Amino acid sequence: MSKQLRWGFLGAGGIADVIAADFQVAGLKIQAVGTRDIAGANRFGDKFGVPNRHAGYEALVNDPEVDIVYINTIHTFHAEHALLAISAGKHVLVEKPFALNAAQAKRVRDAARAKGVLVMEAMWTRFLPAMDAIFDVINSGQIGEVRFVTADHSQYLPENFANRLWQPELGGGALLDLGIYPVSFFNRIFGAPTKITAEATLTNLGVDLMTSAIFKYDDGKQAAMTTSMEVFGSIGASVVGTKGRIEVDTSFYEQTSFTVYETDMSREAFVQSVASRYETKIEGRGMQYQAIEVERCVNAGLTESPIMSLDETVSIMETMDEIRKQTGVKYPGE
Repeated sequence: MSKQLRWGFLGAGGIADVIAADFQVAGLKIQAVGTRDIAGANRFGDKFGVPNRHAGYEALVNDPEVDIVYINTIHTFHAEHALLAISAGKHVLVEKPFALNAAQAKRVRDAARAKGVLVMEAMWTRFLPAMDAIFDVINSGQIGEVRFVTADHSQYLPENFANRLWQPELGGGALLDLGIYPVSFFNRIFGAPTKITAEATLTNLGVDLMTSAIFKYDDGKQAAMTTSMEVFGSIGASVVGTKGRIEVDTSFYEQTSFTVYETDMSREAFVQSVASRYETKIEGRGMQYQAIEVERCVNAGLTESPIMSLDETVSIMETMDEIRKQTGVKYPGE
């Protein structure tokens, strides 16, 4: 029988409220919260009925009633806070992006393995029922061999609305916050690219306002992504195979709908027709599924999720490092 595990939230920003609401939908237990000052912990604790409240992150990770720490601070601090929780012997779910760069991600990965605790990136998209259904179609062979994937994640996030994304000292820019979704999607389908060609438009402070990249793979497969915080895009995705394609609706990274098209390969036709339509609804936004996966792995004695392994997280960070290298985005201290 699975043991109900107790969560501690390290940080209580806006994303923590969204996650906590989905935790309540799933009946998951938030035991504690820690923020830089007790006022933030009390606000969050009062809203979600959290009993243990801590002023400071060290007190949170050392709370004996906490089994798993969910880190939702700004990603410039993700590695530092993950290492703090790992050193206290806690399992960890780290909000995406996992770290600022691959070097930080490797340090967290290696520390987790040395300590024998589970650590996973909170790429919540991977655990949604819609994404399960997309990969069921891909793995079934219905659309043949996947040869080309496209995805866009562009949102209008002006400085007066999302100031953090415009600050280099806070790891700002479109790529790490928005572009990570296409990068992770491509990586799950094709693995790491062998070649990346990237271009970006930078702000006057040097963070990427808009980035486009083409990925190439050993066997000639390709993927293309766009991401921007200057304009709204389609926020859709397309998975194209030799026998058909999947068109994923807005927003492709959420619990969304999609259409499967099959290609008539006869010489008289060469047309595509709708084979199926997916439109399943869920309760909440869907961020509970990643936490359910963490609890499943912990209860099964696993220290990594097979759906979001630490090596894959590092690989994704290496891809984003290469994109930033080509486009000239460098953060203070790197």
